[in-house]
Amino acid sequence: MASILKVDTIQDQSGNNIINENADTITIGASGDTITIPSGATLTNNGTQTGLTLSDNILFNTASKGIYLGVTSATASNLLDDYEEGTWTPQYDNNSNNLAVTYNLQTGFYRKIGSIVFISGELSTDAVTRSGVWIKLDNLPFAITTAISNNEAGGINIHSATAFAASYPFSGLCNQGVAGFILQYRSTANGSTLFLEDGDMTTGGSDKNKISFSGFYITD
Repeated sequence: MASILKVDTIQDQSGNNIINENADTITIGASGDTITIPSGATLTNNGTQTGLTLSDNILFNTASKGIYLGVTSATASNLLDDYEEGTWTPQYDNNSNNLAVTYNLQTGFYRKIGSIVFISGELSTDAVTRSGVWIKLDNLPFAITTAISNNEAGGINIHSATAFAASYPFSGLCNQGVAGFILQYRSTANGSTLFLEDGDMTTGGSDKNKISFSGFYITD
């Protein structure tokens, strides 16, 4: 016949409860304790309840750790090991990275899930000194990957564009080696897409060259 040990509480030598049973709730350790599960050990649930319910967030003690989703083994393509959200400051720039601009509005929001960055924001100028050729949306919260060529790395949609000098942008595309989204416009409704140039920008006045946008891109 197997031996049975029945207790309600087990305490350490200092009198602290390390295992406590109360109304079918078993508490292991006390606040501030470290509970160590040996390497290779597995926690299982042999009851009828499925899943695992936690009452707080999960915090890893080492950076760059994550959770494998949708698989039962460590599969690199299913590892979610990065999430971040916050604000950033969008800006206009040109192909020479020397466009002189003062701004009336610069707001941006981002959410990074793994290597995908979702961005949105609004931007408008008070004054622009033209210098360069085509215009881009720049100062992204993370660098666009160089491992994927051209617009396969992402893109943005411009939801509204007001107070430009000439052509109005409607989208932005990635171009390998360019740190930002090159802004594009169409001169006619069904025409080809063209790069927005500094001559299309209004040089002075409050709340000019205004766009609202959203999109995504891949980062390293």
